[in-house]
Amino acid sequence: MLKPEELLRFALFSSLTTDDVTPLLPHLNERHYRRGQLLFVEGEIGSSVYFVLSGQVKLSKSTPEGVEQILDWCGPYDCFAELLLLEAGSYPATAEVLQDSTLLVLHNEVMPRLLEANPALSMALIRTLSRRLRLAQEFIRILTNRSTAGVLAALFLRLAKPASNPGQPIFIDASLTHRDLASMIGTSRECVNRAINGWKKSGVLKLVDDRLEIIKPYELAEWP
Repeated sequence: MLKPEELLRFALFSSLTTDDVTPLLPHLNERHYRRGQLLFVEGEIGSSVYFVLSGQVKLSKSTPEGVEQILDWCGPYDCFAELLLLEAGSYPATAEVLQDSTLLVLHNEVMPRLLEANPALSMALIRTLSRRLRLAQEFIRILTNRSTAGVLAALFLRLAKPASNPGQPIFIDASLTHRDLASMIGTSRECVNRAINGWKKSGVLKLVDDRLEIIKPYELAEWP
């Protein structure tokens, strides 16, 4: 059974208390998906927001030429399709399950009543969505003002997961291939290979088991 403490691990709810999120619990439906399943496709009309408990989901768009452009990878305690949190609309991307996954699905028809009854929840959602908009705008600015390596560095910091324990480095899931990363920033796999190998040699990154640890995040943040 889902506990309110587990909801607080999602960024969308991290500033709330267990009392704030408890009213959401009856409306979150736990569902299991197999690798390769499509949750929705770009342009499809929907009314659900998704929260990842385990597994991995890829978000992508198709360019006018029909080429897939990866937008994001969602792992445990990420959520996506937040644009549909308050009203139905079209999904801005396609969501594909990359690993067998357990997701929580929230239908937005319950949200107006819940938000009216819980002002703290309303404010937390506004803050989170505003922060994500600012981050998206900043990433667009980076795309137009940095070198390819600088854009990749910014992407790494955006995708980075928090350290598992205090004192440990932030990290990226190493299941992301160099081709995947190249697709996300519109460059070649060779350019990504070159940048990552250089950062490994200089001690900025370190491959440990199934993750790429960011040892010197400040250097990536300042990469031109």
